[in-house]
Amino acid sequence: MTRAEKAIALHTAGSACSQAVFAVFAEDLGLDVAAAHKVAGGFGGGIGRMGMTCGAVTGGIMVLSCALGASEPEDQEKKLALYGVVSDYIKRLRAHKGSIECRELLEGADLWTQEGRDEVKRKQLGASVCNPLIEHAVREAERVLREKGTLGV
Repeated sequence: MTRAEKAIALHTAGSACSQAVFAVFAEDLGLDVAAAHKVAGGFGGGIGRMGMTCGAVTGGIMVLSCALGASEPEDQEKKLALYGVVSDYIKRLRAHKGSIECRELLEGADLWTQEGRDEVKRKQLGASVCNPLIEHAVREAERVLREKGTLGV
């Protein structure tokens, strides 16, 4: 099973998009999967169900940050290089679906309300919007990490 398939399976089982994307890279990053799942939890639903930046996007940013980010405050060169990678990553994901804003992607649904969550389910947006974006976010993160030589298979 590919990382993208594993991420979609996690999402289908109840994980937030952010958790699904970040958790499938946890072992590659030397992280505990359960801890990665917890760390990514607050980014679900467009950050705390507020409909802002899509969790698949923020999950991918966490992956890139862990793999390529600066571990020392004085390493400004590495920090700036990561900003460039993240900016490109976001542009690619935005181009894929036209937006990276959760509420916009989910046709205006308010995830804080039962009505909004019911609407997402009724329209099957998890399968038609979220899962394809999760897949794309994982594949784009893999592409970047392979290009940077920090990911094997």
